[in-house]
Amino acid sequence: MTTRLRRPVSTRHAFALAIDLAVRRDALQSLVVPLLLRAPWIVALAMIPSPTESDAPSRVALLWCIAGLGDAITALTVDAMLRVRARSVFNTSPEVPPAPALECYGQGIARVPWLFLSEMARRLIIAAGLVMLFVPGLVAAFRLAFATEAVVLGDKNLASAFRHSFHVTARRFERWIELVALSVATVLSALFVLTAILLVFRGIPSESWFAIGYLGAVAVWPVLQYAWTFFYLRLVEVEDRGVEVGPLYALSMNPPPSISTAPGAHLTLVEPAHPGSGADNGGQS
Repeated sequence: MTTRLRRPVSTRHAFALAIDLAVRRDALQSLVVPLLLRAPWIVALAMIPSPTESDAPSRVALLWCIAGLGDAITALTVDAMLRVRARSVFNTSPEVPPAPALECYGQGIARVPWLFLSEMARRLIIAAGLVMLFVPGLVAAFRLAFATEAVVLGDKNLASAFRHSFHVTARRFERWIELVALSVATVLSALFVLTAILLVFRGIPSESWFAIGYLGAVAVWPVLQYAWTFFYLRLVEVEDRGVEVGPLYALSMNPPPSISTAPGAHLTLVEPAHPGSGADNGGQS
């Protein structure tokens, strides 16, 4: 039998790479530009009144749909770009710059339709699993966690992306939990800082708090997206470099009890018997 050695995958290292890329290498295209692209749609959603409070509810509902669709398309485009940008610097020295932003946007936009389909299908499967006693939904969220990364970076369709995510997440549940926990802690930290600021500036109306919190989550989202992408790329690297341990190698690691492995033990070279010698004729001369 052969067994596969499981190489280590570090969540902290993925976040360290993400912070390095988002803050040190390219803060403009990683943090500032994505926030500026999504901010108008978020502000528009905050400024549009509720359809029930308007004299023209159908028109307000249409505006809601347009703003929501614009934010969703922008978010998918930015997320695809960030994944491509992270791949361009994976396993490179800190001095290597990331790929040009326009090139990353071009590659990302080409995968947006598949990204949308995979994200919708993944969420529907997880929601259906959560209804079924919660555990199937948790398993689906774990095993399909990197389907969107696979569909963007691997040029895969929906089915193959799901299979790939299901394959690379095998026996990585504890690392996935760490990744989710650090992601949630990052978002909560940003929201905590924003809440403290809002409490200081009491003149800000409470109706704007949701939009400000949404902007805060969007501001730190590229760091999370980079971290998940780097984690996925490491999983792919581990899978490509998987070491097969064959029977002989396994035997050398665990020798049978009959073989002496004591220090200082030596083997004695025995000369083979030659034709016509005493060993062939029963010891007769």
